[in-house]
Amino acid sequence: MKLNNLSQKPLYFQLKQILKEDVERGVYKAGQQLPPEAELCEMYGVSRITARRAITDLVEEGILHRQQGKGTYVKEAKVMRELISVGGFSELTTASGKTPSSQILFNKVIQADEKLAKTFNIAPHDPILNVHRLLFIDNEPFIIETSYYPLNLLPDLEKHIGESASTYSILKKRYNVELCRSQKTLEVVAASEYDADLFRCDRGTPLFAIEKASFDKTDRLIHLSNSLYMTNKVIFTIDTKKSGTF
Repeated sequence: MKLNNLSQKPLYFQLKQILKEDVERGVYKAGQQLPPEAELCEMYGVSRITARRAITDLVEEGILHRQQGKGTYVKEAKVMRELISVGGFSELTTASGKTPSSQILFNKVIQADEKLAKTFNIAPHDPILNVHRLLFIDNEPFIIETSYYPLNLLPDLEKHIGESASTYSILKKRYNVELCRSQKTLEVVAASEYDADLFRCDRGTPLFAIEKASFDKTDRLIHLSNSLYMTNKVIFTIDTKKSGTF
């Protein structure tokens, strides 16, 4: 398909519009790589400078993104997450109109070491459920999560954790435990080889690392988790109400 050299619209603008429409129509899907510049030049009969200008504009508009040494890709829409929300993954994902799912990588009962015992205010060697999961949104890997639950408060929880059910829903229905408050810390870390394999990304890719502690209405710590998110897939928001000086 050749561009119109007689049009008043510059060639780079024509190419930009074609590529933008192709993205909108799904010709190039989120995360998909575009043809190399040389191939675009041949396809549309334009110079490399023209192709590069069109792509640069689309990158600046947030439609495409470049990966150094790899090429240009359609940018994936980021998932919005309220950083200070208490709700669980399934509830928040379903509320956003998307489909949650999970894969349990391991689910085992361990003995509390000194650090976990102090954190949960239990005795050393008390049983703790350790669950390691890969969480998906619309079948795309979204979170690598490692969680801990004190089994003296939640006996036999390991028998009820599944890949389809919401853990927070299990806590409420089976144990009458509702999480009412959470504390979170956030930092950025580099993906390990293990993380990269699960996320299907490069080692060293920046990840959000969130540690969360969730408490019930009596202020008992019920759930401690460490979660990793790809920074290019999520935007964290904070909704605050004015109550004094910030």
